[in-house]
Amino acid sequence: MISPLLANVYLHFVFDLWAERWRRRDATGDMIIVRFADDIVVGFEHEDDARRFWDAMRTRLQEFALSLHPEKTRLIEFGRRAATNRERRGLG
Repeated sequence: MISPLLANVYLHFVFDLWAERWRRRDATGDMIIVRFADDIVVGFEHEDDARRFWDAMRTRLQEFALSLHPEKTRLIEFGRRAATNRERRGLG
């Protein structure tokens, strides 16, 4: 098993630097990245940015024999109008 310190260094190069470059080059709105060890939360102003990033991140991780956990990875709408929007669409 790889040590947490080495995993953190590895993810710095595999994810952090790549995600910052993606933000500068590809994001059309605001984007925030929070990573603690191997847990990552990424917030987007625009849903299409989130979907493009998700696809690009999946590809990036595969290049390093890594993958996203299917039960822990999802898109979640948030913000001032999220509850109202979800209710209007009949979602909980």
